[in-house]
Amino acid sequence: MNLPSLLEKQTQLWIVIIGIAFMGYGIYFFLDLQSIENNHGIVHMKKVFLLIYNIGGKYAILALFEILGIIALI
Repeated sequence: MNLPSLLEKQTQLWIVIIGIAFMGYGIYFFLDLQSIENNHGIVHMKKVFLLIYNIGGKYAILALFEILGIIALI
């Protein structure tokens, strides 16, 4: 087995791990937002996420992370 082949396989593995991490974090972020909303708390997040949240709510943020994860897995 040569070095370029090994490095290519390692890169593919990391991309899969990153895709799964995006999807997992999206679910975590969604459940966290849902918990805050159910307790009538104040949502604090970065401006980019706040913009997406204001447009589509917690489902838009979930969709963003799931799409990023699926793109990484493809």
